[in-house]
Amino acid sequence: MALRFFITHQIAKASNDPAAKLNCSVLEGNADEGALAPYYQQAASQLKGILMQRSGKRYGVFSDEQPTVRGLIKDWQRDGMSFQSFSKRLTEHLSSTLDSSEFEMEGYLAYFYETLADHDKLYVFHLRHKESVSVGADMSLTETRYIDFSNTGFGVCINLTDWQQDSDSKYITFSFGRGDKPLQNHMAAGIGFTDTLNTQAETEEFLSIVDQYSQTLPEEQRFEYKAKVVDYCMEHDLRGEPVVFDELADHLAAETKSHPAEAFSHYIIEKKKETRQQQRSNSGLSPEQLAAQGAPMIEVAEAVKAELIPDRKQLRGFIRYSGKNKDLSISFSANLMGEGIEFDAPNKRLIVNAIPESLLKQLKGKSKYDDEG
Repeated sequence: MALRFFITHQIAKASNDPAAKLNCSVLEGNADEGALAPYYQQAASQLKGILMQRSGKRYGVFSDEQPTVRGLIKDWQRDGMSFQSFSKRLTEHLSSTLDSSEFEMEGYLAYFYETLADHDKLYVFHLRHKESVSVGADMSLTETRYIDFSNTGFGVCINLTDWQQDSDSKYITFSFGRGDKPLQNHMAAGIGFTDTLNTQAETEEFLSIVDQYSQTLPEEQRFEYKAKVVDYCMEHDLRGEPVVFDELADHLAAETKSHPAEAFSHYIIEKKKETRQQQRSNSGLSPEQLAAQGAPMIEVAEAVKAELIPDRKQLRGFIRYSGKNKDLSISFSANLMGEGIEFDAPNKRLIVNAIPESLLKQLKGKSKYDDEG
């Protein structure tokens, strides 16, 4: 990671305050110089890890209705201002959106910029601090404050290269952290973020196709195949990487030693083509027609996507049923349905024919005590 800049500005806004109070840094934020460089590197690495591992992520682009942040980034990228000035003005803009509102916000806005071989990325995170006690040099106790990474608020990653080249329809990743969802939605609007990808619907469609494909396999292989698909997708999601269908197919072919790799990826893409042709794109053209007319490759790729950014909740529910209320929690593997567990739909009942040994012991023990009473 080639970290170029890292800078923080403090922000505080109570619900009854007419405006937020700012304490902006005067440092230039050069991350590759001085004794502070290791701290910048450590904080940036930890925040990137948090962003990648979160399940609550949204993907999109800048909205045409909110040009402020786009304009600030362009001014900065054109060397019209320093990173310190840019981050200060962006903080002032986000602060102004809180004016005369009932939103509360406390902590810091951290900005950092990294340049890689093929991409430049800008990150923005809402940080909160925590108070604790430490032992001083003279062995006395003293109060200390530190960044509470476990309580990080929203996080934003803007792929500047994809945005400038107009080569991606999801160059902004917005992740939700702990805290007030309405405030985080408000910040997303202030940045000018708009969704372009419905990961839940995309994953639901993908898993439906996987389920159809599994029906072409011998019965004893179906659940294992679906489980391996979910495991692979979960691993990629945790690494912040999309699932490329061809690569998934190669992985499954190697793992299961069954159907050739191209069979699975071909099945998925053909099924997605059928769906897209039924729905039709805004142009009303199929992917083949778009390509024949010389449409940009990104438009053709969007018509039939060859990769997936999965929704973690949908993945978990594909091979496992779960649910709970204040008195009961149930979770079991989907392959038990119809065998160890039966669903009586008319009476809304689950019939468990194979009780886990540990639970069975508890039930027998409780029954014994009841009999003695």
